[in-house]
Amino acid sequence: MAKFTVRLMTSGILAAAAATLAAGTSQAADRCDGRKPYLIYYATHAVAEPVWATVKKGAEQGADDNCLKIKWTQDDKFSIETTINRMETAITEKPDMLVITATDPTAMRPTVEKAKAAGIPMIAINVLDPAPKDQRLPYLIGIGAGLYSSGVAAAEQVLKVNPHPKRGIVPNHVPGHAGLEQMAKGFTDTLAKAGAQTEVIAIGTDVSQSSAMLSNYFLAHPDTDAVFCMNSGPFCFETLMDVERRENLSKTVSNVTFDVSPALLDAIANGEAIAGIDQLMYLQGYLPAVIARTYLDYGMLPDADIVTGPAIIDKSNLDKVKYRLMEAGLN
Repeated sequence: MAKFTVRLMTSGILAAAAATLAAGTSQAADRCDGRKPYLIYYATHAVAEPVWATVKKGAEQGADDNCLKIKWTQDDKFSIETTINRMETAITEKPDMLVITATDPTAMRPTVEKAKAAGIPMIAINVLDPAPKDQRLPYLIGIGAGLYSSGVAAAEQVLKVNPHPKRGIVPNHVPGHAGLEQMAKGFTDTLAKAGAQTEVIAIGTDVSQSSAMLSNYFLAHPDTDAVFCMNSGPFCFETLMDVERRENLSKTVSNVTFDVSPALLDAIANGEAIAGIDQLMYLQGYLPAVIARTYLDYGMLPDADIVTGPAIIDKSNLDKVKYRLMEAGLN
């Protein structure tokens, strides 16, 4: 009798679960019923890094919420050439909306103009063309952080704790990247106004080489008291921390970095970093889908670019950001 009762209970649970699943599937079908499944195609300079995994997560959720089909593409390593190749491939597939990054507006212009001529509307994310709107690449709208202002914000965080810095540097892991150059300039301009010597140094993405270059720089310039990394992972910040800890500098240099990582959060908690400058990468993936649906259905757009940063991470919101990163998985 007991076994029979258990079987009945188990059957009931399975039946209920099946009904719930069927209801969920039905609701999803109803939500998208009658809505054209437009294709949104992401051909950006995305690479295999955690921050871009977050953009992808936002893009996938945005597409699902707005009943769109999605195609996501990325590279293993940063490359303007292969990014343009993927943009060219996207044009041949004739998506309803193409999402790009304006990483090198001059190099990308022929391809972007080709997409426009083919009638493919575009949204730029992450790196926007800094030219005036009537002269920039012909995308509909940009979504991303103000990169020059992000550099300014990083310098302002330094000046809060050190109003008279002597020397501030920006290690650039991708020389020639238009967005990073804007950000570096925001930092160096602001510190220079405060009387500091400033410099942008090209370090590349070879971690061993970057470590040696940073170590040699500190040796040659012992007055360096502010560093702004534009990568929160191994390409800059993690390597910088290794060098500074080895040379007992981590708590005497004012360190700030762009984007968020566990290494940054740990460094803020233990006093080795002042702050992080975030750009809300999830939204950069998610919002294009919302805008694509509105534009493709109704021909309507927001009136201006959407600025997703700079957003400051410091001790005042550290616990909330830790939850966002560690629990919600939104890098």
